[in-house]
Amino acid sequence: MALTPKLEMRQSQSLLMTPQLRQAINLLQMSNLELSEVIEQELGKNPLLEREDDTSRDEEPLPRTIDDDGAVAGQAEEEFAPDNIDYDSNFDDFGSDSAGYEETGYDWADYNRGKNPHLDEDFDYCEKKLADTTSVYTLIEQQIDLSFTSPRHKIIARLLSEGLDDAGYFRGNTSDIAQRLRTSEKEVREVLQKMKSFEPDGLFAENLKECLTIQLRDKNRCDPAMALLLDNLGLLAERRLKDLQKICGVDAEDLDGMIAELKTLNPKPLAKYNNDITSYIIPDVFVKRNAAGDYRIELNNMSLPRLLINRAYYSEIIRRDKSSRRFLKENLSHANFLIKAMHQRADTILRVSEEIVRRQLDFFEKGIDYLKPLSLRDVAYSLEMHESTVSRVTNRKYMHTPRGLFELKFFFSQAAGSYIGNEDTSTLAIKHKIKQLIEAETPDNILSDDNIVSLLANEGVKIARRTVAKYREALKLPTSAERKRQKRA
Repeated sequence: MALTPKLEMRQSQSLLMTPQLRQAINLLQMSNLELSEVIEQELGKNPLLEREDDTSRDEEPLPRTIDDDGAVAGQAEEEFAPDNIDYDSNFDDFGSDSAGYEETGYDWADYNRGKNPHLDEDFDYCEKKLADTTSVYTLIEQQIDLSFTSPRHKIIARLLSEGLDDAGYFRGNTSDIAQRLRTSEKEVREVLQKMKSFEPDGLFAENLKECLTIQLRDKNRCDPAMALLLDNLGLLAERRLKDLQKICGVDAEDLDGMIAELKTLNPKPLAKYNNDITSYIIPDVFVKRNAAGDYRIELNNMSLPRLLINRAYYSEIIRRDKSSRRFLKENLSHANFLIKAMHQRADTILRVSEEIVRRQLDFFEKGIDYLKPLSLRDVAYSLEMHESTVSRVTNRKYMHTPRGLFELKFFFSQAAGSYIGNEDTSTLAIKHKIKQLIEAETPDNILSDDNIVSLLANEGVKIARRTVAKYREALKLPTSAERKRQKRA
């Protein structure tokens, strides 16, 4: 039988990713900082868009309250229900990766690039400013992800990073962080110690001596004489060089060489970034506890400009200049969609935040030991959203709580074992319990993995011995035999 080419007509239905939906998804996954910069560019190119004057903001952000039973009170009806943007439409084709908006295939910077040479310069400035503003955040965030495998330690590390000053010194309070997370100060100090190996050299040092010592150790130049010089920086400031020669046991020439080497070091590791580290993260949501003990969830409306459409200007120009009608209508349509997408983004962030707080009430009440397992799918199912929507809305969005500042995605942890009442306990919490048990050991009472299984079972946590061994190894804790030798040494 011969094969011959032929034409056939077929009718089928498929969903397409419209440019507007692509814009809405981009807005959803942007951080507040990125979105603010994009809005500034939209204000510059759309003559119908205006920034609402700050003095006209008489209305308070609509708070929602979650009581001890997890019920949400004060929830308004869906304000934009008739015109809701369907984020979930064709999400699988768009991809579930929650990376930055530049990688989605639709770059806001390319929206009008080439059409207006002045806009090209503005967009270049916007991109450079965004890169400069987020450089410190990116620098620290990447090193936290590379240095810590435990979500628990990543949470502690991010709280510690809030204590950095402009120069790169740690000025926070480890005791306060331990109290907020209901963990030991020893564990917080261990995380801080590891962060002192971050780049640039000297970052997270707690004083000038430590900052210089870290840099010299990295160069393998912190010999005993140099260590003595660092112990007496006050004498160096007073130029008491003879005294320093005696203390360090060196002659004048060697001391001059040591001082010259100190001058090559950087006493302010973050100075070159010229960036206020305390403001590199802007909370998207505030969680506050009221007098009744309930939690109020509010959006941070002040971090973004509020937009209005100048309809009077539109009506006047379209009446006088008919040649501009198409241009104005396109801008009106774009402005309407932008405002609607921003409202939808805010509502989605608020709803997901409410669900997180409702499900993690025990964490807010009692500390990190009570962090429950939570998946993106759980939240998506409860809110009737696509899992990709929840993934995007939790990425690079931050919640300011009484226990500290947390990225939304860090409230998600896989389950391990079962707990009293058939409620799973999170991997994070079980690892913490294992670490507490091992830290409390005495030389005469070293716990085997089987002993730990039994002790956890007494607390209502059912877990296999091989799982205990896996978590112990992940925590870099030695075996019971090795710990016994160490304790008796």
